[in-house]
Amino acid sequence: MVEYNQEKLRKWAEQHEMPTPTDARFIGTSFDGEVKAVVVYCGFFGKSCMIHVSGDGSHWATKDFLKTVFELPFKRWELKVIIGTVAGSNKKALKLDRHLGFREVAVIPDAHNDGDLVILEMRPADCRFLGD
Repeated sequence: MVEYNQEKLRKWAEQHEMPTPTDARFIGTSFDGEVKAVVVYCGFFGKSCMIHVSGDGSHWATKDFLKTVFELPFKRWELKVIIGTVAGSNKKALKLDRHLGFREVAVIPDAHNDGDLVILEMRPADCRFLGD
């Protein structure tokens, strides 16, 4: 079930050490009332925003949820690009991001606590979750 309760999702994100700046907007997925994943959109600037994702377990990334995750910034908010940042050492997150359609645009050496910082972008034309 898609979850929109901003207070509930902010608390979950904070417990999972996700960014929760004042401009953050949240979407999540829950099963039996328990939040399983949260997406944080923040750093809105012109036609772009940052995106951060965290999930418990492996079954939260359903096609319906991912469709909603990408329709919000691209269709509802009419953004042109969403930007993700990932530690270069986080191979699991990088694999997921690339599978979702994100494209690596830069690597900043030593910019993350765990080493390099990988900057990724997604544009509507690259998003396979957007319907016509």
